[in-house]
Amino acid sequence: MKGKYMAYVGSYSYTGKAKGITVFDVDVEAGTFKERCEVEVDNSSYVIASSDGKTLYSIADEGVVSFRILENGSLARLNSASIRGMRGCHLCTDKEDKYVFVSGYHDGKTTVLSLNPDGSVGNIVDGVFDKGYGSVAERNFRPHVTCTRRTPDGRFVMSVDNGIDQVRIYRFNERDNKLVQVDAIRCDLESAPRHFRFSNDGRFIYLMYELKNVIDVFTYETGERSPVIEKIQTISTT
Repeated sequence: MKGKYMAYVGSYSYTGKAKGITVFDVDVEAGTFKERCEVEVDNSSYVIASSDGKTLYSIADEGVVSFRILENGSLARLNSASIRGMRGCHLCTDKEDKYVFVSGYHDGKTTVLSLNPDGSVGNIVDGVFDKGYGSVAERNFRPHVTCTRRTPDGRFVMSVDNGIDQVRIYRFNERDNKLVQVDAIRCDLESAPRHFRFSNDGRFIYLMYELKNVIDVFTYETGERSPVIEKIQTISTT
């Protein structure tokens, strides 16, 4: 499939005609999607490909579902695994595809599951429920974890809590397989941080917000106990 592009679209399946994940062939030059097939998943929402592009993961009612991405772009189901909590809202694998990190909006939980060599989902290695209160606003008054990623150096995990206006920073390694909080980025009250990405070289963090129309840019350097993070820019999105 060299030079070809596919799109995988997750849909809730309890209403309408959607079955779960719709697979599309993408014509980049024409700017069109052509439906190829549908794969049954109970209420697929967030979907993401593994770092090596060989596996697709989806949030579903049963937790996390994994699929092998075949050479022609179609999907073959591998397995599913429970996250022992309410439905997740965001998925991310690390760059070596050893773990998948699940963010829980409804219960404020960060869950880490191992990944098997074939891409299937393994056991839960750790999970943390955030505690605390945000503002008195209707939406962001209790924990809502919306985005979790492992840092490029592999030493830490950063987890955005949309409800209490923080990005929590955990130490994490394969030896202990435990999330141990070592620091936090404390955002403006009622800003509702939502998602972040690292630059390709791992030196910068870009953090966007749900209730504050800006993007914050931070420098990132690894550290012994915790990373060194410094805000260097705030730019409006309006």
